[in-house]
Amino acid sequence: MHNSSKNIITNKHIFYISVVLISIASGFALSLPAPYNLIPFGVILGAVFMITTFKYPMVGVYLYMFIFFFRPQEWTPIQLPYEKVIALVIIMTLLMHITFRDKKFDLFQIDKALLAFMAVCFVSIIFSGDIMYSWDVFFEFFKIFLVYVFASRIANTPKRFNSIIWLFVLSQVFLAVSTSYNYYTGGAQLSMGIDRATGLAGADGAYSDANSVANSLVLGIPFIYFLMKFHKSTLMKLFLIGVLGITCWTIIITGSRGGMVGVIIISMLLAYTTKYRTISTIGAIGLLAVFIVFMPSQYRERFSTIFHIYEEDGSGAAESAQGRIDGLVKGVVFMSQKPVFGCGIGSFKWENRQQYGIWLDAHNMLGKLMGELGLMGLLTFGFFLYIIFKTLQMIKYIYHKYEWEYDFERAMIDGISYSFIMLAFQGLIGHNLFRFNWYIYACFVVIITMIVNQRIEMAKLAEKIEQPIDLEVIEKNT
Repeated sequence: MHNSSKNIITNKHIFYISVVLISIASGFALSLPAPYNLIPFGVILGAVFMITTFKYPMVGVYLYMFIFFFRPQEWTPIQLPYEKVIALVIIMTLLMHITFRDKKFDLFQIDKALLAFMAVCFVSIIFSGDIMYSWDVFFEFFKIFLVYVFASRIANTPKRFNSIIWLFVLSQVFLAVSTSYNYYTGGAQLSMGIDRATGLAGADGAYSDANSVANSLVLGIPFIYFLMKFHKSTLMKLFLIGVLGITCWTIIITGSRGGMVGVIIISMLLAYTTKYRTISTIGAIGLLAVFIVFMPSQYRERFSTIFHIYEEDGSGAAESAQGRIDGLVKGVVFMSQKPVFGCGIGSFKWENRQQYGIWLDAHNMLGKLMGELGLMGLLTFGFFLYIIFKTLQMIKYIYHKYEWEYDFERAMIDGISYSFIMLAFQGLIGHNLFRFNWYIYACFVVIITMIVNQRIEMAKLAEKIEQPIDLEVIEKNT
């Protein structure tokens, strides 16, 4: 028997009812005092933004990555926590996109390794002396993980990846230029007896510390260099050379000894990658000598204390070096006391105060890793790095096997590899375990892996039908 009954409430009815209810609520909100009377406009903009992001997910990714890399919430006068609202909307929308449109989520080995490390970080909260503080640290780390997930799954074509890389590089340019501008317009910070350049945001910003600025800029140098190597345009090469110059100068005026040592190390490493290694090395040394000659005397004297690790001359070099050693030793001590999961994520300072009366972090990545996350953290993070470097080597092998040209993705593999080396170096003199670069670079590796897999499939298909590979078709189809 046919059931001829009709639905009393349809989707169209729900839409009309929603419009009426939103209109009534908006009319009521407009009568409220400022800033609450702006709520209706925020709701409307939010709805439009969600629809746009759902249809064009890269819009959300670009905006999220801009906030993530440039941190406008720290240096703009707007006091509203818009970055959290936008981030929440983007995360929800991209999750819906993956769930309802893509309907798939492939797991790579890097994903599994990072998930294992995240799980260890979460479980370690239980063993923390200050659970709320550890939870806050984990939540900040979890936001980086979300960026990793959604950027790697959405920005998975050559054109999109190119855009994300340039967004990252331009954020490095912005950091260098804005820091120098802040320095020369009276924003220098007097520390260690010298004027030191810091970020625009002041004491509350992510780059309020001169050493943090210098370390970030050092990590951007490999990307800038290999972009310069990849691009054939003379104008682009000149632009990137100028970027390298302002980057190195900004590192100098931060007064960071670790930053300057980082510049020296990466310069020697990059010179070694060229065909004419001897000439390149001599040229790199010459450029560094020029910077040293022209740098103000206060920074020249500051950098000359790098090797004063056995002298109590007021430079702080000996105390700084001892602090790194103490961080490593205390990390071993804390792990011996709580061997499996350590003293809890972010709790090194708390444990240091409880046992030694000093509220001080490890200043050593390995010490922080062992002390806060124990043996499980050591194993999972080590496995995470192993998988990354194994993947990088595999991609290089595939390029060699198929005799692919040195393209953008191949250039970025080199940039990522050398930036990872510098992260490891910085880990010797700082506690950069939860620095976003580790995990965003892993995101880049996942994206390149997907692009390479797509190219391999197209190469196999071309072999079957005996036709040349059209890279424009590949990019359009992916």
